[in-house]
Amino acid sequence: MSFKGHCLCGAVHYESSAPAVFMGNCYCVDCRRESGSGHIAAVAVPDLTLTTTGETKDFTKPSDSGQTIRNTFCPICATTLFTHPSGLPGLALIRAGTLENAEQVAPQINMYTTSAPSWDKPAPGLKDFPGMAS
Repeated sequence: MSFKGHCLCGAVHYESSAPAVFMGNCYCVDCRRESGSGHIAAVAVPDLTLTTTGETKDFTKPSDSGQTIRNTFCPICATTLFTHPSGLPGLALIRAGTLENAEQVAPQINMYTTSAPSWDKPAPGLKDFPGMAS
């Protein structure tokens, strides 16, 4: 399966031809704050399979676990395209909302379920992790 997507303004496009390692929802405070919603949906692919066209910028900060998370975004429209959590080395987590075909996404897990707000409870029937998936 191939994953293709782009930012809001179209200045940055990306593609990965690798199958997803996993697909999931993240309810951590950082993802909620950065996205402006209750959670994000992500598709994890091997970082080395991800190619981009167009200029991107990175923002790295410590996560609540003490590790780091690097967000890659478009410097024009500020859309976060993918993240690289140091706790998941070698993986890029594509933001599902940036995919050209969002119907490819079938979350299997919920991460940081203990941080989920009451108004956006984790999807039932998925494997739940109280923190980062292991």
